[in-house]
Amino acid sequence: MTTTQGPARAPWFDLARHNVRWALPASLQAIMQNGLLDRTFQDSLVPQFLYAATATAEAWAGGLGDTKTFTRTGLMAPVPTAITGNDASTGTYGVEQWSVSMDQYGNAIDTNMLTSSMSLASKWLQDAKTLGVNAGQSINQLVRGRLYTAYAGGRTWATVSSSSSTSLTVQNAAGFGTVLSNGVQIPVSGATPLSITIAGVANTVTGVNTTTNVLTLGTAATVAVGAAVIASTAPVSVRATGANTAYDLTSSNTATFAMFRSAVARLRSMNVPTEGGYYVAHVDATTEAQLFSDADFKQALQGRVDSPIYRDLSIGRFGGIDWVRNMESPTVLGGSAGALTVHRPIVMGADCLVAAPFEGTASLLAGTGVEDVPLIEMIDVAPAVQVARIVRPPQDRLQQVLSTAWSYVGDFGVPSDALSGDNAVFKRAVVLEHA
Repeated sequence: MTTTQGPARAPWFDLARHNVRWALPASLQAIMQNGLLDRTFQDSLVPQFLYAATATAEAWAGGLGDTKTFTRTGLMAPVPTAITGNDASTGTYGVEQWSVSMDQYGNAIDTNMLTSSMSLASKWLQDAKTLGVNAGQSINQLVRGRLYTAYAGGRTWATVSSSSSTSLTVQNAAGFGTVLSNGVQIPVSGATPLSITIAGVANTVTGVNTTTNVLTLGTAATVAVGAAVIASTAPVSVRATGANTAYDLTSSNTATFAMFRSAVARLRSMNVPTEGGYYVAHVDATTEAQLFSDADFKQALQGRVDSPIYRDLSIGRFGGIDWVRNMESPTVLGGSAGALTVHRPIVMGADCLVAAPFEGTASLLAGTGVEDVPLIEMIDVAPAVQVARIVRPPQDRLQQVLSTAWSYVGDFGVPSDALSGDNAVFKRAVVLEHA
């Protein structure tokens, strides 16, 4: 007997019949639907990672927790008088030091490849892309924190009133914890106090609790809420109407071109080098909108020269500044009621930030015999910053769960210039504050 066979039927998988989708987490059920699914994921709102792009690279090798110390020399005092006698007198110059520490940063995401294959659009590719955004944003905010801790530090206000007390609670204790001694930044103490003023009255800081933002004063003081507390080493910053701190600002104190001209004048007076002949201002959307309402800004903008450094992001190049849109610019709550959103653009000169990445992240497994098992690639998140993207083979019994991670080993340092110019420890950038 001869039998005939019909055409072979293609294998198929019915989600409704096999009910795999309902066993998955709710966050994944939405991308496994019975109807049609777009084969691509749409992008989220991704910020630009611009702070890390300002760093100068200084790669180094060391172990986790190691500290690398950089030394910078001061200048010799000028001698504009004629020599008396037969020989020149001798002069000296000071040295100062600043440090970076070797730390590791990273994040990871696991992708079930069975789920990824069922979802039509590759969830693994989207996971890897989203993880890359996470790496860039994490490093960018790490750099931003280092930068603003230095250049917005040493200037704050009292948040709790006190009566004849040596304890003072302030809005932010950053910039009050160290003092320069023999070229090295050391913790403040009774033996090494930091000179400050409280509402214009001289005092000292002998201890700092950065967790509670409490300063220990050398002399008991009666302090009202809002009193300006300024370290003798505080960097110069600019606010509308010459206010001492963000506490003194009101909603009418908006950004003006004059504030940025003051920042440029400060940097030039301290001989801060430029980036290609111009300083760089990072401004957010609110600052930009307010500047376009300022007549002086609009007049200067009319004759602008396009910036070759930030061609896609620059508002223009004028007034000695490359104006760059940066939506990651931070804000702080200020005003007398503590509810005013204060924007903090910054004008930066060259070498105000140093990236110190670990040298050799891509070759950690070299010579072990398993260097080809995981995929390790170095990804540029900024011109001076690379992170490692690591794809680990599945470790589960069904060989389905793939793990992707990013890692950055190193640190970012803010060089000091305490021995040149005035008393400010940091001089290569200026923070501006406005409502």
